[in-house]
Amino acid sequence: MAYRYEYATELDGVEITELLETIDFKGEISIAYCRRPNAVLSLVRDGDKSTFVIARDNNGKLIGCGGCVINGEIAYLTGLRASKKANIPKCYELLREFCKNNSVKLTYTTILEENISVQNMLEKRRPNMPNYLRHSECVVNIIRKNLKTKDDNKLSQAGEFYVLANQQGEELARGKVVEQWDYKQYVVKHYGWKLRLAKRFFKWLPDENEVLKFFTLCNVKVKNDIALDSFLRHISNLPLQGNFFLYGGDFCPVKSMKYKSIVYIVDWDKTINDVSNIQLNIEIDKL
Repeated sequence: MAYRYEYATELDGVEITELLETIDFKGEISIAYCRRPNAVLSLVRDGDKSTFVIARDNNGKLIGCGGCVINGEIAYLTGLRASKKANIPKCYELLREFCKNNSVKLTYTTILEENISVQNMLEKRRPNMPNYLRHSECVVNIIRKNLKTKDDNKLSQAGEFYVLANQQGEELARGKVVEQWDYKQYVVKHYGWKLRLAKRFFKWLPDENEVLKFFTLCNVKVKNDIALDSFLRHISNLPLQGNFFLYGGDFCPVKSMKYKSIVYIVDWDKTINDVSNIQLNIEIDKL
């Protein structure tokens, strides 16, 4: 069967949204990745430039998609889905073209650590697909709201940043707080037995089939580990919706639940031999 491949428009957004929700991420926690109400308009809000490549069958039905978000000279691949066997290399051809036309110098993606089957698929070298090279791990901390503060530091807002200062006015930490659930959602489809047991003690964890409402702390700069502890506690008391927030970092001084993702460099030209010298700062896994 021949399929038609093209760049999506806003009119394709609802269908892409529906396709994204038919496939969830498997693991200790099974999560459906949603971009309600319109996936194309949702992706626009993630970066400077973005696109979805879509595939349709002979009847015009959407059977596959793949997204790309560009910020500066760095591209991120996301939302790769297929409900039927299709010509995956053709999708990559269009994604590569989009990156090339927008002067992208580095492309990457992230895969949940527990999603072994997808990792194996991507790491297998194929002549008509880019090489996926393991770069690093991304650790995301899930932190509950309303933690007890232990000091007299003050949290204030300066433009798009929240700033933590001591009684003498010395800045200790700063970071951005972003809410995205109005255009990008995560729905817990299933908990594994470990998290099902943990949920008895972590009452703030969402129920299955519930849209997760949370905010993300990013672009964080702190003076030291003590300042980070204070900052996270004060941030947790912001009057925002949801029972928890996300903070990306290997070190987290407050109690948190963690999940990891593998960061891959997408080598379009198959010319990269060593990724250890490639600098890529990822604070929050994009899933």
